[in-house]
Amino acid sequence: GDALDEAMFMGRGAGEMPTASAVCGDIIDVARNIMHGCCGRISCTCYRQLPVKESGKVSNKFFIRMKVKNLPGVLAKVATVFGLHKVSISQVIQKYSGGDCAELAIVTEPVREYHMRDALSLMNAIEEVKEICSVIRQF
Repeated sequence: GDALDEAMFMGRGAGEMPTASAVCGDIIDVARNIMHGCCGRISCTCYRQLPVKESGKVSNKFFIRMKVKNLPGVLAKVATVFGLHKVSISQVIQKYSGGDCAELAIVTEPVREYHMRDALSLMNAIEEVKEICSVIRQF
């Protein structure tokens, strides 16, 4: 069109194989249109409709980052709360972040979301836990 200004196309152009490829594509488009009772472009039909699972019935790993007081026994309290709610810890990193603060980065083993929610709600009751900064579900 006029908005394109000058254009140059390179390649083999029309010929035996390029034409055959274009014709096959057109035939597939026509067959799809007939199958779906429409004309023009249709969305991909190469996937299955899958039921949506309730989040409570699916187990996922979680990444949790929290700010805690930098005192002895705080990590043990956090781990105990997770353990009481069937949350198994896979990895932990604790870094001093100045003053009386430390940051915990925790990755869990796969766990049901309701166990994680219950654990996190009790985590807020621990005096030494200053803030739960982020909770990210890993798929």
